[in-house]
Amino acid sequence: MQKDKKTIKKERLVVDSASLEMPFPEEVLSEALDLHSRQAKIIADEIPKRRDFRDILTVTIDPIRARDFDDALSIREISTGGKTKQWEIGVHIADVSFYVQPGTKLEAEAKRRATSIYLVDRVIPMLPHELSDDLCSLKQGVDRLTFSAVFTLDDNANILSQWFGRTVINSNRRFTYEEVERITQGNEVRNATSSEPEVVFRTELLKLKELADKLDKKKIKAGALAFSEDEYTYQLGEDGKPISIIKNEHLESHKLVEDFMLLANKQVAEHVSKLTKNKERAFVYRIHDRPDPEKFRDFINFVKLFGHPVAKLGTSKTITPKILNDFLKTVAGSPDEDIINEASIRAMNRAIYSTKNLGHFGLAFKHYTHFTSPIRRYPDLLVHRLLGQYLNKERIDQRFLLELETLCSHSSDREQFATVAERDSIKLAQCRYLEKETDKIFDGVVAWMADFGIFVEELSTGARGLVRFQSLPDDYYLFDEKKMVIKGKRHRRTYRLGDKIKIKVISANPETRLIDFAIVS
Repeated sequence: MQKDKKTIKKERLVVDSASLEMPFPEEVLSEALDLHSRQAKIIADEIPKRRDFRDILTVTIDPIRARDFDDALSIREISTGGKTKQWEIGVHIADVSFYVQPGTKLEAEAKRRATSIYLVDRVIPMLPHELSDDLCSLKQGVDRLTFSAVFTLDDNANILSQWFGRTVINSNRRFTYEEVERITQGNEVRNATSSEPEVVFRTELLKLKELADKLDKKKIKAGALAFSEDEYTYQLGEDGKPISIIKNEHLESHKLVEDFMLLANKQVAEHVSKLTKNKERAFVYRIHDRPDPEKFRDFINFVKLFGHPVAKLGTSKTITPKILNDFLKTVAGSPDEDIINEASIRAMNRAIYSTKNLGHFGLAFKHYTHFTSPIRRYPDLLVHRLLGQYLNKERIDQRFLLELETLCSHSSDREQFATVAERDSIKLAQCRYLEKETDKIFDGVVAWMADFGIFVEELSTGARGLVRFQSLPDDYYLFDEKKMVIKGKRHRRTYRLGDKIKIKVISANPETRLIDFAIVS
């Protein structure tokens, strides 16, 4: 007999803890509900004070399952009276700092949380859903208050002028990444007279893609590292357990949005650095320092194991993003590519927030900040607040500036906490999925080695597990740590990093998050 849906106990995919779940206090919810109930009047009163983009074509592009929409893009052609075309591109971000004011309970709670946490089965938001899912969400067909970076670009994506300020928009269409991919690849057009939105907006989306591609080429030419990590979609059953794990395809539409967000982040940081050139520690930057010397030496020694020349990589003091990118291109397409890319990521320092502008090594930007996600990142909210004050030439409270570096450090710590929780949730989901797949044969790749076994990544789910030496087939195996090779004593069979192998699941323990594989000979 089938269970009633209401009686099924839904299992959460991460261990609950006070520091993770953090219910919103009543006074925070009260402030959010008050703003939400007055939103029509608040927005109507604000519109005359802002630059109005409601008549300019504006779209959001997000994942299928997105619940909040914190960024939008607008586009219009600017008439120049000549053959040269110019394009006004607006990067519009939900104006969270307008609603979350200093001294409010909402502000104190956002500061405490500092980030939203995205688990496999749920989101633990930084702000109550009245703001994050509605009032500050750039929904289709409704007026929304935004803070915008507006650029005039030529056909080569050169910046001719820029403007920053508070705006109001009304999104014409909510697109998913998959829809934009089909449209820009020409698979969505049926006939020229169709009134379907996909066809109506195709010209504008193609132009956005064309300009984004040119921005991306400029970024890569300047030396930005072109890393991309695999992401997965987890389909959950009624009981909360994963019933499928699907590797997401890397789409051009992801880069379209990303390149305009990077442009806004970079230009905002550069603009404020000019406004504050005689002030120290007066803004929030997103910084990424050059590689740690010890980690970089480990990376060099690791690359040598594969026989690749490393002389041009130099040292951690002389390495540049371009030098590293050029090296990674030389291993592209080789069996070692994924392993070496991952090792190069491990050699990098972690990006953090700071009032000291050290630049962003990975992006090869001298100035960089986070402007584009104040719904889910407290530092972005601070960036909006400071930018607004600098644009209005307001006097900034010195006590706030003195506290700014502490807020940056707290935000960096909370971001790391969220990363650990998100990875734990993914590992638990992988264990829950694989524990019922013990009879299935999977494709794997040797990802790492130790003196007790081989770490293997299962390619369809990204799950990593251990093949213990005693489970290796029909031989006694020796581990050569210097060469990172495992060799059978009798049959001389070898395993190297990057080798593709067939595996099966021996055990997957949700409590310990440990997975054991066996190699199928």
